Amino acid sequence: MKVRFTKMHGNGNDFILIDEFRETVIDEDQKPDFVRAVASRYFGVGADGVLFVQKSRVADARFRYFNSDGSEAEMCGNGIRCFSRYVVEEGYASSPLRVETMAGILTLQVEKDPEGWWIRVDMGRPEFDWKKIPARDDVWGREMEFHRKKFRVYAVNTGVPHAVVFVDDLDFDIIPAARHLRYHSLFPEGINVNFARIADRKRIQVRTYERGVESETLSCGTGSTAVAAVAFRLGLTESSVEVLTKGGKLRIDIVSDRAFMTGKASRVADGVLNMEELGYEIS
Repeated sequence: MKVRFTKMHGNGNDFILIDEFRETVIDEDQKPDFVRAVASRYFGVGADGVLFVQKSRVADARFRYFNSDGSEAEMCGNGIRCFSRYVVEEGYASSPLRVETMAGILTLQVEKDPEGWWIRVDMGRPEFDWKKIPARDDVWGREMEFHRKKFRVYAVNTGVPHAVVFVDDLDFDIIPAARHLRYHSLFPEGINVNFARIADRKRIQVRTYERGVESETLSCGTGSTAVAAVAFRLGLTESSVEVLTKGGKLRIDIVSDRAFMTGKASRVADGVLNMEELGYEIS
């Protein structure tokens, strides 16, 4: 059997999109196995995650996001920009559109100019209450130690849980320390980890380790939002900042306690999956 797919990315954070707006393509119980197979960079198409476009009873469309390990996540900032471009481009909805996610209904503005497609996402109110991150205790500003190095950790939920650590220099291997935090007993559901450097009051450099991908990604929309929200709350930056990731720039604006993310979404390929060659079969 052949299955159509679209390959997209937001600042290098890449996704495979499966259109289920008109009908189910991959059965629910098969989605995790399918995601692991198609997201493999050596035996599949390769991606950080897989997006499913579905109909919604409460919004213009329903957003489903699976990490490359097959786990479903509540939200993905770069992913929802790609999702929203696709929904508007295919004519399923017009801008502004409302999208149902596991983190709630989000409103997005989709525009196209000579430089490409731009999407502004209302990311909602960052949640700083440690019980809603969730964490087992208050982690705001907690000093932690890893390999005899101390760092201060802040946690926030921007659709998914994020830890934020500010450093003076990002030129180091973030993986060991990030994994220490990602699997720390303080976080019962695990946590994404961001190391950030304040360049000035309007620019932040960020590197992110994503839960579910279990590695560093080129960009993370919810992570960039988390860093900007924490930095503003601490008085380190203005309410509007440019976040510089390895994959490109994002604009984060904090307005009346709500966070808005603006960034591009690229559609790089449309193709057909040969399911037998993928090593996965639909029953």
